Amino acid sequence: MSRPEHIAPPDVFYNEHEALKYTNNTRMIEVQTQLTERAIELLALPDESPRLILDIGCGSGLSGDVIESFGHNWIGVGSFSLYIVLFIVLQSERQIRFK
Repeated sequence: MSRPEHIAPPDVFYNEHEALKYTNNTRMIEVQTQLTERAIELLALPDESPRLILDIGCGSGLSGDVIESFGHNWIGVGSFSLYIVLFIVLQSERQIRFK
């Protein structure tokens, strides 16, 4: 089975409908949470002070919620403008600070 990115440009598969579906899917949220928790564990950050973490490909900010729950700050970088707009819309609902 071919991967979508090998068949057509990303905007064919990653549109508003797919972005909302991914962001609101409880299974995706659970998987993203587990991956982020494991990544933070592997970083072995010192406990004495919060760190600033760069989330490359942040999407709608699901990992950012987890990063903040560990007491760290984060900056998200993404190239898919729809996810950035979705992040801004969801920020108040998820109590994310957008600066």
